[in-house]
Amino acid sequence: MSKQENIISHNTDSSRLNTVMQQMKERIINEGDKPHVTVETQLKILQELSQFGFGQFLIKNQGINGYWTHYMLTHPWFGRKTGLNNSREPLSNMECFLLDKAPTMLATQQRFELFLQENQKALVNGATLASIPCGMLGELLYLDFNGINNIRLMGIDYDQAALEEANALAKERNLDRFITLVCRNAWELNIQEEFDLISSNGLNIYEPDDNKVLDLYQQFHTALKKGGKLVTSFLTPPPHLSSQCEWMLNKINPEDLLLQRIIFSDILNAKFQCYRSSQQTQKQLALAGFKNIHFLYDEAHLFPTVIAEK
Repeated sequence: MSKQENIISHNTDSSRLNTVMQQMKERIINEGDKPHVTVETQLKILQELSQFGFGQFLIKNQGINGYWTHYMLTHPWFGRKTGLNNSREPLSNMECFLLDKAPTMLATQQRFELFLQENQKALVNGATLASIPCGMLGELLYLDFNGINNIRLMGIDYDQAALEEANALAKERNLDRFITLVCRNAWELNIQEEFDLISSNGLNIYEPDDNKVLDLYQQFHTALKKGGKLVTSFLTPPPHLSSQCEWMLNKINPEDLLLQRIIFSDILNAKFQCYRSSQQTQKQLALAGFKNIHFLYDEAHLFPTVIAEK
C-alpha cells in the first residue's frame, strides 16, 4: 500500500474539483430524492460548497487535513470575529454554517479548548510532549509558555505537508527551538516510554476497525512514560445509528443537525464517520493498559475528550 493510500483522513491526490463534483452529482441523481432531502437541494448545496476553499477541499477529499483542521479549530479566534475566511474574503452563508453552526464542528472547537486546558497541565520544564497526528501542532503551540525554557515538543504526522505547516506555525510563535517533527505512521510509532503527554485527535474517527483503534491506544501506552497522560477524543454515534445515543439533543439545533447530515453523509459521503460510545472507549483504553480514565464533554456530548494515565 502506498503512503498516500495510508493517509486515512483525506485523499492526497488532488483530483480536479470538476471531476469529483461530476461524480458526486451522478451519485446524488442516481440515489434520487430521500425522505429528508431532494436531489435538487443536494445539488444546490454542492454548488455552494464549491465556492470557497474549505468547501472545495471537503469535496475533493471527503476529509480534512492539518491545515483545514487548524483553520476550523481556530475560527472562533479569527474568522468569527473578522467575518473573513482564509482568503480574506467575506464568509459565505455556507461557510458560516460549517464553521459557526454545524454541530460536530462546534463540538470539535469546544474539544480543542478542552485539549488546550488539559495539555497546559503537562507543560512543565523538562517534560516531553507529543501530538499524534500533529497536523499544525496547534494543541501544543497555542499553550501558554510563560516561564518555560526547557521543553521538548514532538509532532508526529504521516502527512509531510502538515509537518511543514507545523514548522511554520512554530516559527511564527517563536517556539521552533522546542520542536521535533517526525513523518511517521501512528500505527508504527515504535517508541518506548518517551513522552509525559500524548495529545491525539482525529485518527479513530477515520478508522472503522475497532482492533486497529485498540492497537493505536497500545502504541500510545508503550510510548508514554509511567505516569504519563493520554488526551484523546472520539465521536459518539448519532441517534439514527444508536439506541444508546449520548447526545444532549436539547443543546443541538435540529435544522442545523439535518443540514450537517445532508452535507457530510448524503452529499460528501465523508470519511470521518466512525463512531464509538464512551463505554466502548473506556473499555478499549483499559484493554490497552490505561488507568484513571475520565471524560470531559463538549456541550452536546458529540465529541468527548478522554484523559487516561499509564
